[in-house]
Amino acid sequence: MNKKTMGLHHIGMTSYHFEDTIRLYQEGLGFTIKHIWGRDKQIYMMDMGDGSCIEVFEGGEEEVSGSGRWVHVALKTDNIEESYKRALAAGAKPKLVPTFADILEAKPEPVYMYFAYVIGYDGEEIEFIQEIDKSDVVLGCEK
Repeated sequence: MNKKTMGLHHIGMTSYHFEDTIRLYQEGLGFTIKHIWGRDKQIYMMDMGDGSCIEVFEGGEEEVSGSGRWVHVALKTDNIEESYKRALAAGAKPKLVPTFADILEAKPEPVYMYFAYVIGYDGEEIEFIQEIDKSDVVLGCEK
């Protein structure tokens, strides 16, 4: 039987700045701790709010080349400004302020959205996405 993927379960990352990362994800991103385990090093499974999780492993290297522990993780939001400001207040570094995008070449239909990026304590990129309904867009600008 061919089983279909049901969606994101979790993304795993290592964190050199473990306590700061946990605080950022709780206070700045609104994640909740679902599970904690580990013997020599702690592991936190953190719920993003929809059942999808980020699994944060204590440890990791201080410096990671590239953009951190992953390319980026994109999080849905219904308030791009609030999500961006809350992450910055919890210690994230700004990368890209909330920006409007109309991806007209997207298939099967164009995509209209706001997006923003912050950088976490371990250099990981966190993107926020607020999709906009087509009916709320007039000539590439939100109503």
